[in-house]
Amino acid sequence: MTTLTTEKPRRTETVPPPGPAPRHRPAKGAWRIVTAREISVKIRDRGFLVSTLVTLAVILGAVGLQFYLASTAGKITVAAVAPTSARLVEQAETMAGRADQDVDITLDHLPSEEAVRAAVRSGDVDAGLLLTPDGWTLLGDTDTDSTAATWLGAAVQASATEANATAAGTSMENLARGATLRHTLLSPDETPEAVVRMATYFFGFLFYLAAVLLGVSLATSIVEEKQNRVVEIIAGSVRLRDLLIGKIVGSTTLALAQMVAFTAAAAIGLVAAGHEETFGQVTAGLGWFLVSYVVGIAVLACVFAAAGAIATRTEDIQSTTTPVNAIVAVVFVAGITASGTAQSVLSFLPLTSTITMPARIIAGDTAWWEPAVSLLVSLAAAALIVLGAERVYRRALMQTGRKLSFRQALKLTD
Repeated sequence: MTTLTTEKPRRTETVPPPGPAPRHRPAKGAWRIVTAREISVKIRDRGFLVSTLVTLAVILGAVGLQFYLASTAGKITVAAVAPTSARLVEQAETMAGRADQDVDITLDHLPSEEAVRAAVRSGDVDAGLLLTPDGWTLLGDTDTDSTAATWLGAAVQASATEANATAAGTSMENLARGATLRHTLLSPDETPEAVVRMATYFFGFLFYLAAVLLGVSLATSIVEEKQNRVVEIIAGSVRLRDLLIGKIVGSTTLALAQMVAFTAAAAIGLVAAGHEETFGQVTAGLGWFLVSYVVGIAVLACVFAAAGAIATRTEDIQSTTTPVNAIVAVVFVAGITASGTAQSVLSFLPLTSTITMPARIIAGDTAWWEPAVSLLVSLAAAALIVLGAERVYRRALMQTGRKLSFRQALKLTD
């Protein structure tokens, strides 16, 4: 018996011809991912943490040392034999007080001149005071104590003049008539020059230190990614422009955080030392320094990134970053040494304005519009520099055959 089966006709489907592969589209906002990665990697880097902590310690130590030296500058110990030396020391302290000088002289009575000389030689006292037939003699070991020489010398002179006036039948008032020098400040409301100079050195030092540390670290990380071919993998999902933006934003954010920590440490040191007035005088310039610092450090970060991109090995970093480091050094030296007209001109030039404009603000030497114009000039120059550095970075990053120069990188095509 035969069984008949019927098969249903197979249904055929028309398959469309293969088209072009879908084009990869980089994720929007990829620079944010790069920024987060840069920050997370950096804050776990031991070198970054150690350099930050060391710098904080140096700042606090420098502030503490400065005020320690200032507080002990007028404190001296003097050894003497003659009973009248106590009156001389008291008179010296009184004269220093009238001149608004904080001088504290401790008198150490010793039994003999030889004991005084031995105390001076051993360093137990700062100076020795002996009464001889020719008058008073101030002893020192290898040099003369300037505080003791100034005020004890003035006391000896005043005491001798008083004795001579009595012998001549007159008085000290008659002899000293018209001999008083009065001090008048023409600009008592302006910040003292010493404070301005200290703030200028502080701004210059921090800017130079942060620029060098940031530049070496950023350029090294870029050339390591390039040397290990990691950048080729990253470039498959992230545009090189977004990669650069992310690195710059991340590095600048960390640099700003470092700078805030450094300035906070200096402010705490000032307040702890009882110099609230000095802190108030530098506050305006400090705030402007942080604003202009962000612009300057972002520009330098972009240039250092380009310097890392034109290198092919980590050994090339020193040579590719040398021109940038030289520029930073020139900015540092010019910023802390300029004065007068030169300082005014530099306060409107990119990078140097980061140091000089805050110093002028602290000194009260600026009109209201000058800081704004300086910032606009820096922003305009930053835009041009960033565009050029971005072009170098984008064109040189994928070139792994040899080390390039900035000029060669600009001649390459995308």
